[in-house]
Amino acid sequence: MAGIGFELKRLFDRRTLTGQTMAYGYSAIITAGPFALLTSMVLLIQLLFVQYGVAKGAGQLYTASVIYPFVFSQLLTCGFAMVITRYLADKLYQGEYENVTASCYGIIFISQLLGAVAAVAFYWDKPLAFELKLATYVFFMEMSAVWLQGVYLTALKDYKSIFLSYGGGGAASVLLAWANLHFALGEPVLGSMVAMCIGTGVIVCCFMVQIARYFGYPAEGMNFEFLPYFEVHYRLFGVAFFYTLAIYAANFIIWQGPWGVTVADTYLYSPRYDVVTFYAFLSILPTMIMFVVSMELKFYEQYAVYFTYITQKGNFQDIEDARKELLHTLWTEFKNIMEFQLVFSLMFLAAGGYLLSMGGVSYQDVNIYRILVLGAFFNAVLQVVYTLLLYLEDQHGALMIAGAFLLSNMVLGIGGLWLGEASYGFTFFLSALLACAVAVMRLQHFCQRISYYVFCGRPVFFEAPHGVFSRLAAFLYRDRQERNA
Repeated sequence: MAGIGFELKRLFDRRTLTGQTMAYGYSAIITAGPFALLTSMVLLIQLLFVQYGVAKGAGQLYTASVIYPFVFSQLLTCGFAMVITRYLADKLYQGEYENVTASCYGIIFISQLLGAVAAVAFYWDKPLAFELKLATYVFFMEMSAVWLQGVYLTALKDYKSIFLSYGGGGAASVLLAWANLHFALGEPVLGSMVAMCIGTGVIVCCFMVQIARYFGYPAEGMNFEFLPYFEVHYRLFGVAFFYTLAIYAANFIIWQGPWGVTVADTYLYSPRYDVVTFYAFLSILPTMIMFVVSMELKFYEQYAVYFTYITQKGNFQDIEDARKELLHTLWTEFKNIMEFQLVFSLMFLAAGGYLLSMGGVSYQDVNIYRILVLGAFFNAVLQVVYTLLLYLEDQHGALMIAGAFLLSNMVLGIGGLWLGEASYGFTFFLSALLACAVAVMRLQHFCQRISYYVFCGRPVFFEAPHGVFSRLAAFLYRDRQERNA
């Protein structure tokens, strides 16, 4: 996560409880902010629906109208976010901020363009009212912007403003939805979606102001300077897209089976399976937060020492000692994170099943939840491993792992659909377990041969990208580049 390490290190250097609490809080905001925001808004508005006696069908339509933008905005932007993260990290390292804000506008523009095409294709023959289609589309576009802005927010130090932006936008959505229901200003679903759009729009605007204030926005910023990165780091795009698609593949497949429900002849989803999946994946949020803190501080510190000795003429013994310390730190932190997550997974297994049963969830669905918690655990291990491989520049290995995870989910998921309801949840658990085993073996293989990959596994001479994206960037900014030269 580009830039967050600088602020976390400053907070931890205080060596006070307040500083460490702020560091973990900052990590939580950046890591789980959009997820927590959407979850809170949806749950509160659903409670309002119950309180004001909104029909069950309308409640299902509202839920589906939120789920689809949330899921598919992630699929749309995950690859772009990964590549732009690399671009931003390079700019932060080089201290070149003049085009950073412009690049945020550029990458959001590309996502909006592709998202508009996808939305028109999806809604073209759907029977929903145009106003509801438009509101849902706007929310989809706003969520796409939030995911991409999150990359830039990792470099900002004003985490308090980020928190207030999330809180203010979420509060605005809930209050407007309440006003619509309480004063009967409009149709419940449409009014609630408009409220979501307004609140999320507030968040997007606040984030853009914070990004522009931090990085500045010169009049001649190059909005698409990052385009060549899609040629050099195309594997990063594939890693993010394959992994994100794999996460949702089991749900998409189950939607096609007997548990699938079609809402308003438009949205297909599975309330039974999707709900227990949501609660199961809540169990791995602590790992995502701890991983950011642990890797950005302890691991990255040794990582920087190792490569500093390599690039700044350290002797053989210095490099070898730094290598051993790097690998020791890597495996130590990896073990600590997994032990930490195991505790939370066991807690969710024990308490979650009990609470879901009290909430009226059937015994079969509770069993699926328990299997999914275990699957989420191995998914967390998988995510940690492929992120470590990306730190170590093993993009090929990370892509192989993400591809294996997607393939196993597709094959086992389709097989589970054929086997029937008894396999639901187990197919995801098994695919996560298999992909996790592949990931750990790849990490061990890379660590054992890290010296070879660092010294011999890269091109001897740098070759500038010259594909279609590079030519497009050169065409767009030829005059400016000649002037700077």
